[in-house]
Amino acid sequence: MRLIELLRLVKNNLLRMKFRVMMTSAGVFIGTAAVILLMSLGAGLQRSVLSGFNDIGDLTEMTVNSPGDIFFGGGTAVQSDVVLNDQAIDGFKEIPGVVAATPLLRLQANAELRLNRLTGFTSIQGIDTAEYRKFAVALTSGTDSPGQWQVLVGARVADNFFNATTGEQGDEELNLQGQTLQLVLTRFSSDTGETIERTVRLRVIGVMAESGGDRDFSIYMPMRNVQELNTWATGQRPNVTRDGYSQALVKVESADAATAVEQEITRQGFFVFSFQSVLNSINIIFLIIQAVVGGIGGLALVVAAFGIANTMIMSIYERTREIGLMKAVGATNRDVMLIFLAEAGAIGLIGGIGGVIFGLVLGQIGGFIGQQYLLAQIAQSGGTGDVQSLVYTPLWLPIFALVFAALVGVLSGIYPALRAIRLDPIAALRYE
Repeated sequence: MRLIELLRLVKNNLLRMKFRVMMTSAGVFIGTAAVILLMSLGAGLQRSVLSGFNDIGDLTEMTVNSPGDIFFGGGTAVQSDVVLNDQAIDGFKEIPGVVAATPLLRLQANAELRLNRLTGFTSIQGIDTAEYRKFAVALTSGTDSPGQWQVLVGARVADNFFNATTGEQGDEELNLQGQTLQLVLTRFSSDTGETIERTVRLRVIGVMAESGGDRDFSIYMPMRNVQELNTWATGQRPNVTRDGYSQALVKVESADAATAVEQEITRQGFFVFSFQSVLNSINIIFLIIQAVVGGIGGLALVVAAFGIANTMIMSIYERTREIGLMKAVGATNRDVMLIFLAEAGAIGLIGGIGGVIFGLVLGQIGGFIGQQYLLAQIAQSGGTGDVQSLVYTPLWLPIFALVFAALVGVLSGIYPALRAIRLDPIAALRYE
């Protein structure tokens, strides 16, 4: 049987039972619309959560934390001899996908920054300047190669300066590029009972672009300078080979490589935090949500499948003589089976098309109403900004819904089709 003949026959058969086809396809219509609407809502929520996620932090950077002498694993205290020292950091550089790695040495002294009449407080950390250049950090001004007593400052460091006398915030347009900051350190002398001060001049040679992470509020300077200041503050030079660093920064070549690198560093016994792992966790959560809401809509399609099967079985009883006649004039079992499968698939496809259109329209209306409500709430609270629609339909979803609806119809027609081909043509012709 040629395709054009099959399609013409299916069309004529479905038109003969228009009302029954409409009632049967209504179940597919409801199920498909539910799948489109619920999964679009899940995709829209995911897009809203992840929109601007790259502005929160660099997906190609991760922070490695030293486990210390004791860390907890599986609820049990486990002794650890893993040390985050230079040898361990050199090992990170050998991991495939790692571009650079530098230790972070936090300034341990009580310190404040001064600029003219302004005072500021921020995190000051020592880095391996040669390695940090490989991070290719975006700058708003200056260079990323600090030398002796030179510093790189984060984009929001200037916001932390204020007038200590009046308590007023510093100039919003304060630009630290090229400025000389005074770093005032204090320590208590147990011998004399006095507080000793030390002032160090730091030249700002670069201001980093805003990243959305901790870097924005940090000052980076050469490792040897921070070691010298810590030695002065504590009275003893730290042994980083034995005690290690508290943290390290690792740069990978791409976000895709971050997961494998993180798993390898974790396997070595270190704690790793990266925005890529947070992103992966969020995606997994939304994948589960979409599977659940899609399953809810899928249940309606399963119920509709029984309706299609029932319609096709009733069609067999009504068309028994017709089936016998087709077989008598030379129609094969394959031809008969194709007719019934095509009719069942067409019922599913008709319901699927209507469900997709209805689901898309209802989703757009619901998304617009939700968007306007959120904008009104933001305006009422005095805020401004744009809000994305909470309903988003990816291109693959309507296509998947149509194929799935047609497939449900075809599968529902298998049993009726098998019953049809088992009919004896002579007995079918004598059927009243």
